[in-house]
Amino acid sequence: MGDIQSAGLGSPLELVRTALDEIAASVSFSQSPGPSSHTAIRVSGIESPKVTRSLGRVLVGLLVGAVECNVALASALLADGIDDRAQLACDVAELIGTTNSFVTQEEVLFRDTKRNAWLAEGLLHVLLVLQNRESAELLGGRVHALRQIHPIPTQQGFDAVALYVNGDGLSLAIGESKASRQDGSGQLTQASKIFKSLDSGDHGRHLRQELTALKGYLPADLALQVSKAVLNRRCYVPSIVHEKPFDEQKERVTLRDLVPPLDRKRLLAVRLVNFHGFFDSVADAMRNSVAEIVV
Repeated sequence: MGDIQSAGLGSPLELVRTALDEIAASVSFSQSPGPSSHTAIRVSGIESPKVTRSLGRVLVGLLVGAVECNVALASALLADGIDDRAQLACDVAELIGTTNSFVTQEEVLFRDTKRNAWLAEGLLHVLLVLQNRESAELLGGRVHALRQIHPIPTQQGFDAVALYVNGDGLSLAIGESKASRQDGSGQLTQASKIFKSLDSGDHGRHLRQELTALKGYLPADLALQVSKAVLNRRCYVPSIVHEKPFDEQKERVTLRDLVPPLDRKRLLAVRLVNFHGFFDSVADAMRNSVAEIVV
């Protein structure tokens, strides 16, 4: 992590740093043996009150620029003052709502297609932020540049784009997150369609733009490796947050037929005991964190 001298103990940036440390200490990744179509990775340890509180803090920090594209912490863009706090509170409310009460059909639709979707994308983003550390189990390599999180739930584009070092070369990770209490398998199929379109040559210009943007955040030696070849060293990361069990070790034709090799098709299966309770807890933590992050 970047060492920001201006961030003292208890400062907003220190809160974000501590929250990342707490998530890293609690969350674990375990590869499941079996499938030849993909690498299945179970993510566990994210439902504890400490982790949901920390996740909420980090997500608010991401919204106000506490984590730069080179995955270092920075205070330059942190908001401050009562006006900024009010604006951030409005932004958070737009993303996740003002309460966890969803009664009408419209409210439930917002929860399921916008709030939970953005929080699931945020979870994937935070897990990728943690891959800039030495123990980078999610990708098998350390992240050096990461595209910023989408500021609105319905924004077009890939859910996550990262440049990381795997073995002796720079690689490109493309993440697609889905959240469904009952239909994890179906959502995996939907995510696979995005990756299939990439294999077919779609989104090439978009990916080149992403690489150009991220190149400037890399150390000089890695920046020299950014070329068309990086597109051929891509890794697909579908992240499925679910409650009803689905077999992440099952052979998946939709994943098997994708271009990247086995170790570059990394399915993250995040099974929750209490699906809605998890998202409610993170949403509460985000609302509570507004006053902590903007002082």
